[in-house]
Amino acid sequence: MPLQLSVRHIVHEPNPPDLPYREEHFGYVHLPVRIPVEQAALVLVDCWDQIIVESFQERAGRICEETIRPILTASRSAGITVVYAPSPPVAEKFRQFWPPDAAGKIAPAAATAADWPPADFAKRQGKWVHLQARRSGLHQEQLDRIDRDRSIHPSVLPQTGDFVIATGEQLHRLCKERGILYLFYVGFATNICVPDRDYGMRAMRERGYALILLRDATTGVEASDTYPLLAATNVMIHQFELRDIAGTITSDAFLTALGGI
Repeated sequence: MPLQLSVRHIVHEPNPPDLPYREEHFGYVHLPVRIPVEQAALVLVDCWDQIIVESFQERAGRICEETIRPILTASRSAGITVVYAPSPPVAEKFRQFWPPDAAGKIAPAAATAADWPPADFAKRQGKWVHLQARRSGLHQEQLDRIDRDRSIHPSVLPQTGDFVIATGEQLHRLCKERGILYLFYVGFATNICVPDRDYGMRAMRERGYALILLRDATTGVEASDTYPLLAATNVMIHQFELRDIAGTITSDAFLTALGGI
C-alpha cells in the first residue's frame, strides 16, 4: 500500500474562498497525497554531533534523539530509502558513502567568472571589503576543530542499507537509479543548509522532485530577537509552503502513514 498523507501548503487567497480577499483570511490548504514507498526517500541534512552554537546544538540534539530517530526506524522498516547528506567532509567518513568510487574525488564546484560586477566587488575584497559582515575571529580555533572532528549525531547514525552522499548530483543519481520521486526532508538548519546546500530543498525542487518537510524534525539558527518564538524557523517553513518548494507534515502524521501500509 502507498503512504497516504495530508500535506500542508499555503495559498494567498481567502480560505474559505467566499471571505473577503484579506490577509487575515489566508490560511493553509491540505492536499491528499499517495506515495509509493519504493519511490520515496528520507533525506537527513547535516544532522551533526558538533555545532558551535550551544543553544542550537541542544535543540537539534533533542530533535535527533526524540523525533528523527523514531522516523528513521519506521522508515527503514517500511522500506523507504534512507539517505544521509551531512556535507562532503563528513560524508566520506562513512562506509555507506555512495557511490564508493567517489570517495576522495569530491571537490567544490568551480565558480564561473563574470565580467560584471568586478571580481573584487563580487567577492567583497579590496576597497569593497567593508561590505562583508565578518566574524570577530575570536572563535576560529574552535570552529576549525569542530569542522575537523564533526560527525553525524550518535542517535541517528547510518546503518547497513542506508546511503551517505556529499553532493546534490550524487543524490540525483541515486534517486534516478532507484526510481525515487519523493524526498522527505529532516535535519538542520531550516534556514541555512536545508534550503541552500546543493542537496538541499531549493536545488532538488529545481530538479523536479516532490519535497515534503517534516516541520517538527528541523530547526533553524535563531538570533536574539527571533529565538523566543523560533521565528526564523517558522518563517522559513512558511516560505517553503508558500513558494511551492515543499509541502509539510508532522512526524506523527508521517509515522501514522507508515503504520498504515
